[in-house]
Amino acid sequence: MIIKSLPNRFGPVLLTALLPLLLSAGCAGVNASKGASPGNEKLAVPPLETIPALPERPLPAGMEFIPTPLSWPAIAPGVGMVTRERADPLTKLGEAEINALTESFRTAYIEERFRNPSLDGVLGGDFIHSWPTTAPLGRVQNWRDRDPSLAETPNTWGIPSLILAIRSMEGNRVFTVRGAILNIYGKSAGRSGANGIAGYGAPEGDEFRYKGGIAQRFEYGLIYVGPDGKGGFIPGAAPAALEALPETLGGTSTEADFREAWKRGRNSGLPPLNADGPALRLDFTGTPWEIPVDTAAAGTIPIRALYYQSFNRGSVLFLLAQVPDFHTRIIAGPFLDAFLSGRDHPLPGADAPPLFIPQPGVPGLRPEDAPFHEAVLRGLARYGLPLTDAVPSGEGNGSPFRETQRFSQGWMRVPNSF
Repeated sequence: MIIKSLPNRFGPVLLTALLPLLLSAGCAGVNASKGASPGNEKLAVPPLETIPALPERPLPAGMEFIPTPLSWPAIAPGVGMVTRERADPLTKLGEAEINALTESFRTAYIEERFRNPSLDGVLGGDFIHSWPTTAPLGRVQNWRDRDPSLAETPNTWGIPSLILAIRSMEGNRVFTVRGAILNIYGKSAGRSGANGIAGYGAPEGDEFRYKGGIAQRFEYGLIYVGPDGKGGFIPGAAPAALEALPETLGGTSTEADFREAWKRGRNSGLPPLNADGPALRLDFTGTPWEIPVDTAAAGTIPIRALYYQSFNRGSVLFLLAQVPDFHTRIIAGPFLDAFLSGRDHPLPGADAPPLFIPQPGVPGLRPEDAPFHEAVLRGLARYGLPLTDAVPSGEGNGSPFRETQRFSQGWMRVPNSF
């Protein structure tokens, strides 16, 4: 089965019928993923006695921090709207299923705006629709990127500004496919000589650095692109599908979202993760932590609870804030090293006075882990809340790839990180 066409139907669409969908910046609780994939067994991992308070690795030369005011993105008109075409199986979903589908695309749009500020709404007034319509393998909506440099980027879909937002049939998260990965995703070199979702499956995580370039995991294998722009497809199951979930992963209210983060992390190049101990809840209900926002309508974002858990002797950190439309973020590698060293060794550019963070209650904090906990608080005060995982950038056109990570106070950047 070969699908050569773009996954949309750009017929006449009354754009005036698309109502603006705006994100409320209030604080109404954690929007966690619903459950985990059946069949995964848990693996008990004994906690370590202590977690190193400071990283044991030097920071990369040239790593820096770029202060950037936080503007919480508004959701563009049409994002998350579901097709009304009768031939599409989506029209047979119930109201609750439609609402959940819409919310997953809206949340993904906010996350992608933090990863990619040049994201610019829906492409051609497209709606969420089944792909393919006759035998759906996923749900997709076409978004657009306003970055002018994309005009010079190879694109097998014929639309350089295209970004595909895709949700698998079994999953509840939406991931995007863009840039150099999207170019290969459009080639008929996947399973059974097909392209798109038929040849490669739906994405199971975001892009990550891979052997001097970037890669992205899909249901049927791995698409990679080297710094020279050349790439390909490696068939095979995703790591998360082959491993058991750790026994101590998240807490009562965070387990589902931490499980999703574990799968996303393993499918995005993280090593096997061994929990250092249980997840901790930072309780700000008495005095919320107010994160400043450069948006007159918002003012601040109140954080009333924040959850974190460390893995592999403090070398990977999962962090989830109790904010609507927010998923667990992963800090690892040099980004976590810089985050934990923020008080004594701030990155160049991180010169602003630290944020004020009320002293939270932390039920279950072990005395031996207090130094690591204090380092986490100092990192939050210096750099703010992580809004993305690590984001590799570059299009494989001969220029070096680099990694960045967005925090509420700005961007950490590792130039020439490959």
